[in-house]
Amino acid sequence: MNHPKGRWRAEMPKRRDTVEQDNDDKPVAAERLIFAKNFRKARIAAKLSQRDVRDKTGFAQSWVSEIETGKMAITIDNMAKLAHCVDVPLWQLLVPS
Repeated sequence: MNHPKGRWRAEMPKRRDTVEQDNDDKPVAAERLIFAKNFRKARIAAKLSQRDVRDKTGFAQSWVSEIETGKMAITIDNMAKLAHCVDVPLWQLLVPS
């Protein structure tokens, strides 16, 4: 590879894991926001702070905040861990309210 230093990174596609990065992600962003809103409601109903979630799951509090605002993509495995933390079936956190 005879690329000038740093050129390879400039040619890499953008990550598509946040709501505001790509306008064509709107359907994904909408689904992400459904989970975000429902998880936050469930966490508050369970009388847990984001720090409590951190302590129960090992996830960083800042990451939990980004999930609750829909700024960060999340795997199905991590959704399941968060659902378990608030004692709500995962499918309920995926239903629009």
